[in-house]
Amino acid sequence: MFKLTRLDSENVKSALMDYLVKGYEPNDAALLNGVKQQNFNRALKRLNDIASIVEDIKNHDWERFKKANC
Repeated sequence: MFKLTRLDSENVKSALMDYLVKGYEPNDAALLNGVKQQNFNRALKRLNDIASIVEDIKNHDWERFKKANC
């Protein structure tokens, strides 16, 4: 998913991983990785936007698959 977001900062990626995978609070994840909160929030929004698009594509493909195999 990171490739689709065009996030370049390893610190931002690490902060997002700490939040999404390890369960840190957003403020703690940003602080631990030296990321400004506004940059963290912007990156998280971008990641969520991309995730939503990916889900839409998956749902569309699933519907086509079900129609083709029924």
